[in-house]
Amino acid sequence: MSMEIALRKRLLDDATVAGLVGTRVDWTIRPQMNALPAVTLQVIADPRPQTFKGFVGLRETRVQIDCWGESRDTTVILREAVIAALAPPVTKLGVKFGRTFFPLGGIDRGENTNTGFVHRDEIETMVWHNA
Repeated sequence: MSMEIALRKRLLDDATVAGLVGTRVDWTIRPQMNALPAVTLQVIADPRPQTFKGFVGLRETRVQIDCWGESRDTTVILREAVIAALAPPVTKLGVKFGRTFFPLGGIDRGENTNTGFVHRDEIETMVWHNA
């Protein structure tokens, strides 16, 4: 199973995150006109370390997570729920995740849109997982 599918499943299986967003956790693009709050995920860097014998079994993938909301309060609550859901080590869909690190969390990227102001908090993560 791919890390991407398993990471999305981790968020969808978390009661707090799912209670806030339902199934609105998507890779790269938030579907147009999709209700808020929502989460988008994007792989920023996915190095594949290897030795002369082949690929190393454990790797670190950098993932940007954006938490979207109509209010600042909702966006902050969602951001903290996402961090809590992804921090501990767990195995999901056969992918063994180590502890996830958050070198940059909670960067406010809110913006005015045609339909009003949308709050968006960007979280940078370092996701350790088996290859």
